[in-house]
Amino acid sequence: MNQKILSLLLAALLTAGSLTMTGCSDKGADNGSSQENASAQPGSVSEAEGAEEEENDFIGDDLPEKDFGGETFSILTTSWYNAKKYIYADEMNGEVVNDALYKQRAKISDRFNVDITCNDDNDLDPVSAMVHNCAISGDDSYSIVYSHDNMTMNNGLKGDFCDLRSFEILDFSKPWWQGASQVFTIQNKLFATANPMAMSGIYMNCTVSFNKALCIDLGMELPYEKVRNGEWVLDEMIGMAEKAKVDLDGDGVYGAKDQWGFLTASYGWLQFQSDMGAGCMEKDDQGNVFFTENTDKMIAVMEKFDRMDEFTQASTGTDYNVDMFKEGRGLFMFSENRNLYESMRDSSVSYGILPAPKFDENQENYASAGYDIYWGVLLSSAAHEEMISYCLEAISCENYNNVIPAVWETVLGAKLSDAPEDSEMFHIIRDVQYVDLGYALSQSVAGLSNLVFLHTNTTADQTASYIKKMMKSLTRGTEKFNETYSSLGN
Repeated sequence: MNQKILSLLLAALLTAGSLTMTGCSDKGADNGSSQENASAQPGSVSEAEGAEEEENDFIGDDLPEKDFGGETFSILTTSWYNAKKYIYADEMNGEVVNDALYKQRAKISDRFNVDITCNDDNDLDPVSAMVHNCAISGDDSYSIVYSHDNMTMNNGLKGDFCDLRSFEILDFSKPWWQGASQVFTIQNKLFATANPMAMSGIYMNCTVSFNKALCIDLGMELPYEKVRNGEWVLDEMIGMAEKAKVDLDGDGVYGAKDQWGFLTASYGWLQFQSDMGAGCMEKDDQGNVFFTENTDKMIAVMEKFDRMDEFTQASTGTDYNVDMFKEGRGLFMFSENRNLYESMRDSSVSYGILPAPKFDENQENYASAGYDIYWGVLLSSAAHEEMISYCLEAISCENYNNVIPAVWETVLGAKLSDAPEDSEMFHIIRDVQYVDLGYALSQSVAGLSNLVFLHTNTTADQTASYIKKMMKSLTRGTEKFNETYSSLGN
């Protein structure tokens, strides 16, 4: 992969000072600027102009100075997916993101005289149980808890977390409180969220990768220009996937030793469904959640998914068949970025990056759903609200302005791209990332998981009847969820 070209490109795209950890107490010159606006098009500004523009686009946290006398801001997380590496760094090790996280912690610790710690000794179930036990016993050993997305939502539903919207110091007009924090605000309450407190959202976002050499060998055009023109649609992808399916071993049976047009997993299908506009849950004017009743669109999406199935090898777990892609036996792979980051370093495959296609030409924008590690503030630690709020706001600010650009530089330049076009695609993806509300609540609302994993559970011709069969359970589950939520935080 051509790292030198990318390094030069990213110098123009990303802040030259992103790793110098500019102080978040300094208010930016344009407080309404967004992270998206801070990234210019390749080659559009000189290095000096880019540095000046980036400095002006810096957004401060506007917090006054404060001394908390060495109080501890303690983070509890899990060993699941090695979650700690997205949140916290124990020491400098020369790796760009690790060192940026370490500098962030050191800076905020000095600024507010707090001791920031992180414990990741346990797996998912023990952490979920520990959170609930701490909440009901009044144990304030931990300030903030990161855990599995669905489990964190369930802890919030049990009343284990504080309502972040009630924290007076948190400024929800800041860009680091947009995205998931808006999506997860239900009835104007926010008990669990995902935001720049961690880097996991970038690594767990789902994108399309494609084998460039295979695409060229099959006489197909690389899809970059179609993406730029807004013409990258699902039918185009299905047509390309069809051409790539090959019975490599000649036994007449397609299996794990053959070449496929599309590689993914059951967890990929659900994000792909959402990107096509077939999500399940929305919020009404009162902030209550409800089923979209988007049945016609769900059927239409499922019909195209059934067509794609003919050229797809899908795993039941979360490996997305990345090894097959690594070996050059897949044209497309729809996967979490972490799989590329962790698995493709020693691969000789030259691959490109694309957003998920639009469902059809009527879809206005590309969409890029993904997972994350959600977090909440323990109810038993509410007495420390001021200190916790200062840390949440300052860490989010530092990560938003400094660490996240370092993550994009690593993802774009050092790990996942081998051409400027791929860097460009990542910028398109970055601006349309989101977490689907239906997936976030899929383990909290009875019956919802069946519709979120629709392609895993049924086929297009059975979709209408399957949804109808699920509606009684889903209606009851949604009503119960809204009633429970209304009782929380009171």
